[in-house]
Amino acid sequence: HYAPYKQLNFTQKTRETFLIGMMKVNFLKRLESSVFSFAITMQRTVEKIEQLEQRLLQFQAQDQQAEISVQIDELDEEDDELAEAFQVGGKLKFQMAHLDIAAWLSDLAADKQQLSSLANTAQAVTIERDEKLAKLKEIILEKVTHPTTNRNGEKNRKVLIFCAFADTASYLYDALETWVKNSLKVHIALVSGGSKPNRTTLGNPDFTQILIHFAPRAKRREQFTTLSQDEEIDILIATDCISEGQNLQDCGLLVNYDIHWNPVRIIQRFGRIDRIGSLNTEIQLTNFWPTHDLNQYINLKNRVEARMALVDIAATTEDNILLPEDLRKLAKDDLNYRDKQLKRLKDEVLDLEDFNESVTLTAFTLDDFRMELNSYIQANLVLLQDAPLGLYAVVPVCADYPSIQPGVIFCLRQRLAGDDANAVNPLHPYFLVYVHDNGKVGYNFIKPKQILEIWRALSVGGQTKPYAQLCDLFDAETQHGQEMSKYNALLIKAVAAMAKQFNEKNSGNLFASRGGQLIAAATDFDLVTWLVVK
Repeated sequence: HYAPYKQLNFTQKTRETFLIGMMKVNFLKRLESSVFSFAITMQRTVEKIEQLEQRLLQFQAQDQQAEISVQIDELDEEDDELAEAFQVGGKLKFQMAHLDIAAWLSDLAADKQQLSSLANTAQAVTIERDEKLAKLKEIILEKVTHPTTNRNGEKNRKVLIFCAFADTASYLYDALETWVKNSLKVHIALVSGGSKPNRTTLGNPDFTQILIHFAPRAKRREQFTTLSQDEEIDILIATDCISEGQNLQDCGLLVNYDIHWNPVRIIQRFGRIDRIGSLNTEIQLTNFWPTHDLNQYINLKNRVEARMALVDIAATTEDNILLPEDLRKLAKDDLNYRDKQLKRLKDEVLDLEDFNESVTLTAFTLDDFRMELNSYIQANLVLLQDAPLGLYAVVPVCADYPSIQPGVIFCLRQRLAGDDANAVNPLHPYFLVYVHDNGKVGYNFIKPKQILEIWRALSVGGQTKPYAQLCDLFDAETQHGQEMSKYNALLIKAVAAMAKQFNEKNSGNLFASRGGQLIAAATDFDLVTWLVVK
């Protein structure tokens, strides 16, 4: 069983060769993002080399003493602190005494010379010489000086700029802040979501406040009386910490200053402004692709477009926002590449312990809804406590949102819900389902954000009294609540669709002994409330 691995020479040496390739790609990713980000990476790498050189030189000086040289193999038992000083490596530790220190120092010196040269060259590209930054300024200037007009006749000069790296985002803010504020007379902000602090020229640099000032309509700024209502942030620079779960449809132009290698992340970015409730007559996406010379090394454009084509083919065939010239060919090429990778898995062992996916993005998924809900609960606590189950309202379809069709949005609560349902239903134990009048399910419970956005678009807008004509129509249709067969049928279809999807997603837990739970019938639920759309 072990012979294939010996033939493949799957050793620590080959593992480190692959690691070198990964490091090179990471360096090029940083270069594709910004010269500033690349320069920082080069400088940090040089500093790490210098720290390692110092440790090796200290070891050489100590090794000249016979008493330490004799006991070098026993250091980890006799003195943990000294043993650590004479070891190198992360998870795999190596004794310095077992290595060719002189040859290693020579190689480190050569690496440091090359990387220092790259760092110096990159640092010489100042803000004034940065052609990519100059192009971004042209885009911003055009948008601010020639704003688009939305359906309300208001001028829209907002620009949302995404960067993959916090270093690049901070660099852009430093480069643009004075120019944007003094020359263009608009406000700018930075949201990085990491170790870099948020910054803004308007109000508090708090994450939530920045987004409210950038998208005051989508974020319902009028509800926050303590915030300024007169000025807005028009230029927002952000990392992917806000690429998910944020309503920023006040903005009409999104710029990818660098291209994320995961096409789903690009779709998520664009989804911040391509949302229900946008008053923009059109929205724009601008991508900064790597130069031809750099793309020859990383092949970023073809890789991302090919993966985007795969996503598009696997979904609706309408989700591709990059529009490559030949989707099918790119997809086929990428599928062939993946087939080759899968075949390699039969004969190779992959070490996955070094791979770690950050989950910080999920923290913002439903933040804006929770914030509004908390405010409403605090103001109407007694009213909500006394409210019976089954309350409903009738609202008209909205001409501004053609995707909203007549039907019913049901909110149900599962009576006996296990904790494992959290992995399947993000609103556990509550379920939201939007069913059209023809019985077709528009959105199932796995898409709560879309349903909540529709619910909010239909229910929030200053309306304080019932729609009298719609209520009369509903009463006539149901004989004042005596004939509810139509809505009972829609409820049954909603529960059936919901149960089918829930059971499909949760059935794996049953066979893995993880306490999976299935939904059997409508009797498993209480009807909390429902919204009739006419």
